[in-house]
Amino acid sequence: MPDIFKIIELHEKRENNKRGVCIGIDVRIANREVSCPVSGVCYSEGELAIEAKRIQEDLNRIAYTCKGLFGVDLPDKGLRITPEMAPEEIWSILSEIAEDDLFVETYNGLDPTRRTEVAEHVLSNCNIFSGKAAVFSARYDNKTGLME
Repeated sequence: MPDIFKIIELHEKRENNKRGVCIGIDVRIANREVSCPVSGVCYSEGELAIEAKRIQEDLNRIAYTCKGLFGVDLPDKGLRITPEMAPEEIWSILSEIAEDDLFVETYNGLDPTRRTEVAEHVLSNCNIFSGKAAVFSARYDNKTGLME
């Protein structure tokens, strides 16, 4: 696969041709290729490093968000949560996880849509005053859809 990112050189005509760079990608539409910046303009190596780190963090966030898209393995339990499972099935597996940190990590690793469906199931159909549903309701953040 070819490199995705490239350096785009810029020259500020208003500021005596001051040279800057930004991180960009090439986008090809039909027979035209256009360089599109994906970072701010940088005038030093330090600024470029900060922009590169911001892009890396964004890519890591996307990878984390999609982590549950292909299923989540629970190796110590020999169980697998798959995208095809109903929210009730997923909750059944989650509620069997004894360690709260692993419980939270596994739930947060689900695809955002699946997390929402599981949350709706728990908050609508489970006794949120006992068992794992109590842990879920105490740690669930309605704004982010994650458990804290």
